[in-house]
Amino acid sequence: DFSLLARLLPNISALSSDPRVSARVDGMVGGGNEMNFHNVCFLLQRFMRVVSSKFHPVMLFLDDLQWCGLTLLELIQAILTDKKESTCFFFVGCYRNNEVDQDHPIFTMMSKLDSSGVPMTKLNLEGLTPEDLNTLVSDATGMFPRLCKPLSNVVFQKTKGNPFFVVEFLRSLVDSRLLKYSLRQKIWIWDICKITSENITDNVLYLLSKKMTSFSHYSQLALKVLSCFGIKVDGTIVEFLSLTEEYSDFREWLDQIVSEGCIVKVGASDFKFVHDKVQEAAYGLIPDDEKNQFHYNLGIILYSISRERDRGGAIFQIVDQINHGTKSMIDPEIKEALIELNFDAGSRALNLSDNATALVYLDKSFSLLPQNHWDSNYEFSLNLLLLIGKAAFSCGNLDRAYDALKDIIKEGRCLEDKFEAYHVYVTILTSEGKNEAWTTCCDVLSKMGQPIPDKVDNKTSKTMVEETGELLKSISFDDLLGMRDMDSVFSTKLRFYTLLLFIAFWKKPQLTTLISCRMIQISLQHGMCKDSVFGFIQYAGMTCNLSKIEEVKYIQEACRIGKAGMSLLKKYGSPVDIMPKAYLFYYGFVAVYLEPLQVCADNMRKSFEVGMSTGDSMLAVNNTILSIKIALFGGENLQACLAEVDYHLEVMHSFQHKLLLPCLLEYRETIVFLIGKSASNLKGNCANNLELTSDAKQTKRDQVQSMNRMLRSFWGGHSSRCHYYAKKTIETSTGGLFNKQYITWLAGLNSFRGIKNKNGTGSQFLKVKETFKHAISTVRASAEISRWNFQNKVHLLEAEMFSFERKDVEAQSSYTSAITSSASSGFIHEQGLSCELAGLHYRKIG
Repeated sequence: DFSLLARLLPNISALSSDPRVSARVDGMVGGGNEMNFHNVCFLLQRFMRVVSSKFHPVMLFLDDLQWCGLTLLELIQAILTDKKESTCFFFVGCYRNNEVDQDHPIFTMMSKLDSSGVPMTKLNLEGLTPEDLNTLVSDATGMFPRLCKPLSNVVFQKTKGNPFFVVEFLRSLVDSRLLKYSLRQKIWIWDICKITSENITDNVLYLLSKKMTSFSHYSQLALKVLSCFGIKVDGTIVEFLSLTEEYSDFREWLDQIVSEGCIVKVGASDFKFVHDKVQEAAYGLIPDDEKNQFHYNLGIILYSISRERDRGGAIFQIVDQINHGTKSMIDPEIKEALIELNFDAGSRALNLSDNATALVYLDKSFSLLPQNHWDSNYEFSLNLLLLIGKAAFSCGNLDRAYDALKDIIKEGRCLEDKFEAYHVYVTILTSEGKNEAWTTCCDVLSKMGQPIPDKVDNKTSKTMVEETGELLKSISFDDLLGMRDMDSVFSTKLRFYTLLLFIAFWKKPQLTTLISCRMIQISLQHGMCKDSVFGFIQYAGMTCNLSKIEEVKYIQEACRIGKAGMSLLKKYGSPVDIMPKAYLFYYGFVAVYLEPLQVCADNMRKSFEVGMSTGDSMLAVNNTILSIKIALFGGENLQACLAEVDYHLEVMHSFQHKLLLPCLLEYRETIVFLIGKSASNLKGNCANNLELTSDAKQTKRDQVQSMNRMLRSFWGGHSSRCHYYAKKTIETSTGGLFNKQYITWLAGLNSFRGIKNKNGTGSQFLKVKETFKHAISTVRASAEISRWNFQNKVHLLEAEMFSFERKDVEAQSSYTSAITSSASSGFIHEQGLSCELAGLHYRKIG
């Protein structure tokens, strides 16, 4: 989503012709979609894949990496080591090796890039050699090199050839008249003895400070002020200062120090120091014991003049200045304003996904609150602690997040005031896979008059589905889209039902029927909201799974409801917090009967990307499992599937998602088996993931394992083993009706293989006929709904039966139809299978 990228790169909004992008960005503040570091990396990786190519490569140059923190360096590493696609991204970074030690994160990044196979070139830029320095001095003075040698030797001794230091040193010699131009001789002259005897340090900061102390009082004051903001100062700050009585001539002071060569003007109104050492020297003009007071006074001046004006991005610089102040400096009368200023800065930083910075501002705001803040600042405390919880969660500081949210849950005066805190709290618990997520969500719903039973029997579930189905039969697309909007009370209930439904999908699947039916009933009675979408689509998916294979009309009705849910999704603008969940259930369980499998797999991948971009990594990983399965069933390129699986294994390793890791490893083993590679050939961190499998849910793993072993047995030609795992998969799988349909089809084909291998008659003949009858009825019913996905399977089963019954003409026609329909649907693996079986048939009949 473009609006998500605009949160990280605000200026990119200018590239969009849609005026709603900025509105969507603003609407995300505190909206529950705070991205953590991994999601920021993922989103920027996607951006780089789009904007870079071999025809239009992207280059990024960053200077002074010695000041970079671990986060930025890890972000650069993530972009350079993107496993998904190769990008034409050229990164150049510079750092001063005399300002870093061996523990600096830059060396960790370089080591990881090297181990990841990223090509690197390391260049060590030394200072100018004596010969090069002499050439520079010769060019500067317009004199022959041999005449400049004595001067350049002294300069080299003092500067060690550092170019910036050389220039400043020569300027200091000119300023002190130790190096001057003789009008009479028309050459530069100097006195080596005096230069050598002068007490000139080899520290460039001394030279710069000495130069600055010769400036006027106001020029020095301007330098002090600018240095407090770092290397660059925003034009808004300059404008605010110019409006004050104390700094009314600030622009004139700036012009003076521009002429002195200390700063340069950038763009229309910004100013920048020519070098970080100049900024450091300017900052050194402020005595150390006065620095905090100077920052604080400067911040208060800026705050006072900007109160009735739009601060924009300058708010961060203003708040940073004020936050230098100690408790003894802060005027009690302005304390309340500082609390709100830090809150505002934290909210803005959170909106820009700068979660670590946001947490600093928000914690500062909290530290300034009085001890009785729950009595004196109740509403503000609710909002502040909620943002602290979100920012801390996004930073990975779960302890701080839990503390803030539990504080709200404990001190909130009513349930309505705790809803947002509960929602974030359950979301965090869910991301950690804790059982408390289920109990907490049930507790909140119970307090809202929606008690959740511990279990529901099959009879009750069936009754609920039938009752809900009767309500939906008479409702058309237009009826749903035209329903009124739901009020806040019931929409809040649906928000928690959405959370609970996702938890139940893995923890308590027997309760998904109850939850989705309740969501639909509430929506039909009280209006629609964006969470209604999830209820309709989950109900459709659940109905498909609960229906018997031959119950075509129920599956068709479920598909209708699923499509209605997708129409609702579009009506609400496909919100990024709902869209991945909706895609998961629609394209994973419903659309497989309506859309080509390839389309379903592509949309599941889109859902993965949106989930990762918005911070819902657990949901994204769930989409991964289904997209890989559908891609396999859809006959996608196996090498591409293997690369995709390995990429997702890296993602799981990064996020420490253990629950579904064994399932993905099972699919990987199937893919490498089909390719003919070794399943143990895992790269990088994937090899370490194998030790995590023991912590996963064994039941889910067994189901996926049985299905994958059945697939490997079938394609490997192991008839008895295939029959065993097919039966086990069909009897125990909760993975959905589509799985059973596909496995039933393969089992039907396998039954012919078994009888051919054994040359059996009698009871075995009857067994084949029975298996075939079940398989053909299954796929024929499925083909009534989706000819694209199932018609070729009908033809191939019929061809095998005709061949078995020695009806050669009919077999020939059916094999031809199977090959043709497989090719038209893009199922190249099934086309190959049809050709192979047809070849065996023709060989049999001669």
